Amino acid sequence: MPSISIRPASTATDDGLRLLRNFDSQLPFLSSIGSSAQWGSSSRSDQEDQRAKYRGKVESSERGWDHAWSRDWVRAYIAEVEIKREDLSSELLELATDTSESTTAAVRLPVAGMILQGQSADYVRDIVPENDDNDPFIYVLYLLSDRRTAPHGKGAGAALISHAKDEARKLGIRRLCLDCWRGNDNRLVQ
Repeated sequence: MPSISIRPASTATDDGLRLLRNFDSQLPFLSSIGSSAQWGSSSRSDQEDQRAKYRGKVESSERGWDHAWSRDWVRAYIAEVEIKREDLSSELLELATDTSESTTAAVRLPVAGMILQGQSADYVRDIVPENDDNDPFIYVLYLLSDRRTAPHGKGAGAALISHAKDEARKLGIRRLCLDCWRGNDNRLVQ
């Protein structure tokens, strides 16, 4: 299995759209197990308001690298694996971030993404309250793989969570918070 590297998300590689396409890649699977109620069945990457929202998350992340943690703090990351160009289908080559023309060169294949922020999402504030300056947390807003890249991204979620823990430690923050949908009679989490 190739090793997973994690890089900051970038507007230069349109990672906001990449994050939305990770959502979209999950929709057929969720439908196949009867879990369409989680995110619906409509593509998010086709919705301009969603594109603007995720482009904004990546822009905020890029602007904030020299800022300390606050409620407005945002960091976005992309997990990638390095794979020989010849080992990938043409569809996966289109997803790769390395655009060199060499047929033997390795390419960087984005397999997952993560967004961390200094406050919980609006829809979970009754469960995860507003951040407390005396005991702050980092909220994992987004952690998704791209199903199209399976099985190349095996372990990417664990690598991103480990990265989030390291980020929290660097900031002196002891807690990570996140939410997980448990609909569909708990079949998604079994």
